[in-house]
Amino acid sequence: MPSAPDRYQQLKLITLGEQMAAALKAQDWDSVGGIDQRIRECLQELSAAETLSPELQAAKQQLQQLYARVLPAYAEACEKLRQLLLAHVDYAEARSAYLRTGLLQGEK
Repeated sequence: MPSAPDRYQQLKLITLGEQMAAALKAQDWDSVGGIDQRIRECLQELSAAETLSPELQAAKQQLQQLYARVLPAYAEACEKLRQLLLAHVDYAEARSAYLRTGLLQGEK
């Protein structure tokens, strides 16, 4: 049976993993960032331990599997945002060129 601190850390990792999964499903990237920070802090606390209980190792493994889904989803969301911003820039440049052309034609 894991010690009380190990059990607490295990439950903490499981809870953070569940929160991360929910934020990922909702594509709430602000929440993902905050949860990621809390997971990082928790893992840093665990790094001081010489050995981890099998339950804690399993919880860490589950988080690794979750991050295997989070990272590509986040990269995809970033790419969609980049494409959207490029479309706005292209539109603004085209509009500006169109207005300049109209002004030049009006000068004749």
